[in-house]
Amino acid sequence: MPDLSALVDAARTSELFTAPRLETDLAVFLGDQGDRIRQLARRAAAGEFDHVFFVGSGGSWSNMYTGKYLVDRYTNLPADVLNSYDLVWRNPARLSARSLVFLASYSGATEDTLAALRHANAVGAHTVAIARRRPSPMAADAAEVVDYDSTALYILPLAAVTLFALTLARETEGPHRDEAEAALAQLPELPHMLGRAYREGEAAGLEQARRFLGSTAMTVLASGPLYGLGYKFALTVFMENIRVSGSIIEAAEFRHGPVEALERSRLDIVALLGTDESRPMTERSVRVARDSGARILAFDAADYPGLHPQLAPFVLLVPLQWFTVYSALLRGITDLDERVFMGHRVLATGRDATWP
Repeated sequence: MPDLSALVDAARTSELFTAPRLETDLAVFLGDQGDRIRQLARRAAAGEFDHVFFVGSGGSWSNMYTGKYLVDRYTNLPADVLNSYDLVWRNPARLSARSLVFLASYSGATEDTLAALRHANAVGAHTVAIARRRPSPMAADAAEVVDYDSTALYILPLAAVTLFALTLARETEGPHRDEAEAALAQLPELPHMLGRAYREGEAAGLEQARRFLGSTAMTVLASGPLYGLGYKFALTVFMENIRVSGSIIEAAEFRHGPVEALERSRLDIVALLGTDESRPMTERSVRVARDSGARILAFDAADYPGLHPQLAPFVLLVPLQWFTVYSALLRGITDLDERVFMGHRVLATGRDATWP
């Protein structure tokens, strides 16, 4: 196997490993796109929209989850988060010309999300594409585009919907307004926090990857604001990039069936612990699993003092990425951006769809 340090140096330039660039790229994004996003929130606060939909597929669904979570928590505006094709197939009755629809796609050419965008356009909804590459089919078809020149395909769309939801909360003086204001005030501090997490996280990531090198299946437990991040890593990182089986279980739901697997199986559990109201339940589920022989790998927001509970997904992404990078390299996966099926026009159909 080639020298591990050389492989890590190469990994720092990959699309998968975004942590080395997050400090700069998040600061630039908030500066470039902040006003546009805040204006959308003000339009929503003024009553222009009666429903907001957050739409994406794969990893892009995971950051859209946070949009609904925060809008629900801090405002009275009805919201949904849907997989892209689900918007088309479900065809919600509330989807109308008074709907605001955020659609995330890193490539701007995801088959599923293009279909959702065109479906929303057909009923006159105000569509907002969050995408990297421009021009792209989504950029051409959406009413508005929030774009970014970065590989940070999780953090930057996450920042967009977080800023939208928190600004909406401030403009509407909704419930928990003080809590939302505190999170909004901390957003400009996040780039530095992400940079510090990156610089300090490498050694732990290597140790964790070595400890779980023999794992062939990873079960992620997550709740509350961390559920979307858990979904991303279970289904679109561990399976896609480490090539092991992955599953996501909401931490409270672990007690409703999945726990019985402990009687005959030794589970490898990746637990995401927040500092919000869901923490005690996640700790309970982890305790039961550990006492029954499961191996636990915990990523804990409490390790980052002062971090607002609702902003935990931003920072915990970084140690999870260090773990993933070393896990892939130690397993002989040295090209972190290589895909066997995705991006080769095996899974996507349509003239302008290039992904998955």
